[in-house]
Amino acid sequence: MQNTKVAEEKLYMSEDEDNRRILIVDDNAAIHEDFTKILPSQPEELDSFDDLEKGLFGDMEDAEFTQPTPDPAYYELTHAYQGEEAYKLVEKAEGDDKPFALIFMDVRMPPGWDGIETIKRIWEKWPHIEMVICTAYSDYSWEKILQKVGTTDQLMFLRKPFDVISVKQMALALTKKWNLGRKARRYVEDLERAVADRTRELNQKVEELQKAMDEIQVLQGILPMCMYCNKIRDDDNYWQRVDEYLQGHTVANVSHSVCPQCYESAMSSMLKEIQEEDDED
Repeated sequence: MQNTKVAEEKLYMSEDEDNRRILIVDDNAAIHEDFTKILPSQPEELDSFDDLEKGLFGDMEDAEFTQPTPDPAYYELTHAYQGEEAYKLVEKAEGDDKPFALIFMDVRMPPGWDGIETIKRIWEKWPHIEMVICTAYSDYSWEKILQKVGTTDQLMFLRKPFDVISVKQMALALTKKWNLGRKARRYVEDLERAVADRTRELNQKVEELQKAMDEIQVLQGILPMCMYCNKIRDDDNYWQRVDEYLQGHTVANVSHSVCPQCYESAMSSMLKEIQEEDDED
């Protein structure tokens, strides 16, 4: 039962640090620069991001209301310029146990795999990664995309040119979604492991009980016994001595002795005869 207790305790352990690793896949170097400016990876990048946001949306200090500023999110960005390269980076990240939580995927990346083909190949092995398709064209209809990658809630669209707030919201929401999904999967895995351990222990107890039951044979019902010789008739209609029957139908071993009455009636007279023969000699 100790293993089961340990597995159950794991369900309530402290949560792991959030995964904020993002892969940017695009054949245009300028797009990578845009993502680097929008999604800060260092604390000192906050000022440059604030400047970029003010340049796009103006100074919001004179707004009629102010919203609480969320805690700044920092991301670990990795860059790929072709679909095959992106696939290899995902494979390596998974092998190093440092998976990507989110991929921003371009559609047109000649001459290799396009974005939809890359997503399809990645999801065949690593289906939990969140995906955002970035495109300025209508290369695929929504129906065709679903036909290739399947119906899923892990796929979103981002139109070029990018809206800064949209990129920030997607990065924040989808990385959090990935982390919540990982915690849920680990919870289920730990729960299944605990159930499996408990089931294995119960099966072991059942086997031990069954083995004990097989070793124990209980005499039940009416036993036909001869009133003259006291033999017992078994299920095969064979008459056995009582000691033979007991040893064959129970786990008991029979030892032979003489009760006081038999001793007086049989052994005393036998000893008396032996004593008389000795006296005559």
